[in-house]
Amino acid sequence: MTTERRKRTRVPVCFDLNIVVGGRKIKVQTQNISMTGVSFRSPEPFTVNDRCKIHLRLDKEIQLEIKAKILRSCEEETIASFMEMDEDSFYHLKRLLQYNAADSDQIEKELGKPAFP
Repeated sequence: MTTERRKRTRVPVCFDLNIVVGGRKIKVQTQNISMTGVSFRSPEPFTVNDRCKIHLRLDKEIQLEIKAKILRSCEEETIASFMEMDEDSFYHLKRLLQYNAADSDQIEKELGKPAFP
C-alpha cells in the first residue's frame, strides 16, 4: 500500500473548464480540484510540462484565471498543477472548495502549512 503524499484536500466536482495551451482553447470537464491543482477529462491529450491558463467561470461575474503546468496526461485524466493566480481567483477557489468539501475547516487548516516540501 502506498503512503498518501498529497497535502491538500481534493474535492470531487464537475465543472466545464477552458484550458488555453499553445494558443488553443480546449473545453474540458473537471473530475476534482484542490488549492494546488485540478484533474480533468479532455477530448485530446496534453503534453507534460506544457504551461497553460485555466479559465473557470462560476457565474456571469466570477471567473477564475489560473496559470498552471501539465503534470500528467493520459486517456483517463490529465493533471494540472497551479502555479499562479490572482487574489480574487484564490479567494473564490478557496470558497468553492470549502463549500464542496466534507470538512470545510480542513481547507483553512491546510492553508497554514506548506503545500510542497
